[in-house]
Amino acid sequence: MLTKLLAMTKAELKSKIQSIDESAIKGRALRRQLAGMKKKEGGFTLLELLVVVAILAAIAGTATIMLHDTDKKAFAAAHVAMMDELSKGILTFKQINGTYPNNWDSLMASADGTLTAAAPTVLLNSALYDAATPANGAIINGTITAAELATLTEVGITTVRVIDNSIAGCAPTITAPSTTPAIVNTIKDKTNDITVQNIFRTAAANGCGAVLNAALAATTPVMVWQGDLTRVNAPAGSKLVAFGIGPDTTLFQSTQYGGLTNTPIYRHVAATEYNRFVALFNVTSDPTSPTNGKATLQAIVDGAGDTKDEELGEFDNVRPT
Repeated sequence: MLTKLLAMTKAELKSKIQSIDESAIKGRALRRQLAGMKKKEGGFTLLELLVVVAILAAIAGTATIMLHDTDKKAFAAAHVAMMDELSKGILTFKQINGTYPNNWDSLMASADGTLTAAAPTVLLNSALYDAATPANGAIINGTITAAELATLTEVGITTVRVIDNSIAGCAPTITAPSTTPAIVNTIKDKTNDITVQNIFRTAAANGCGAVLNAALAATTPVMVWQGDLTRVNAPAGSKLVAFGIGPDTTLFQSTQYGGLTNTPIYRHVAATEYNRFVALFNVTSDPTSPTNGKATLQAIVDGAGDTKDEELGEFDNVRPT
């Protein structure tokens, strides 16, 4: 920087110094020296040029501090807005159509793309699911009873998307030590068209999903929220089933009344992890419960299992991103 200053003409150097904003300088001594140089009519000594370098460095350092984590805070703010829009969109869809959207992502894969195959593989992110130490995750694999299935069927949730492991390159990879699987072996393979955004879509849409949506049935596997119920304002004793909000959900069908146009992406995950948001439905079947025995949208969480309030904490810098 000093070399560049020395190479300037007197007029250029004078203009450069005049353009420096004194209010951006925190040090009182540097501000006084800058004010003196702005009034100076003659040339500048080497010492004065060194002072200019110090002033510019101080300003640059202040800018760096101010911009620290700006991108992460921007993502957090965007995620909060997306969670709001998804919640409002799902509730509006139900108000208009009388049912909730259908065809959610199951967050699972199986040998034949159905939920009837033995032991479907869980395809959740490490922050959401930890098979080795379930307490580390917010969602675990479970099943639904016939009564709980009835609460979903009554509000229009009957089918889900499942990854078909028989599609070339679509078998999941298990990652030690938590046995949490990356979504597929081929996500990072640049020779194919599979993308993590479309992983539950069909091969024709650059995904690994089965051609037909899998039907939910009693005792079929589902993902269940195991986080603290107070985090999502759920009544004590509630059972919350988790579904991924993928692009094949009827919420995003352009011909559907009340549908949304774009499927939001959650960006604070690894390149091989599910990068959509997750909807939690309360399937408590007790007709005397606050849900009256019907499945009810309880909350939207992100790919790290955070609620909207927790994501707001990242934006406000009161919790890490």
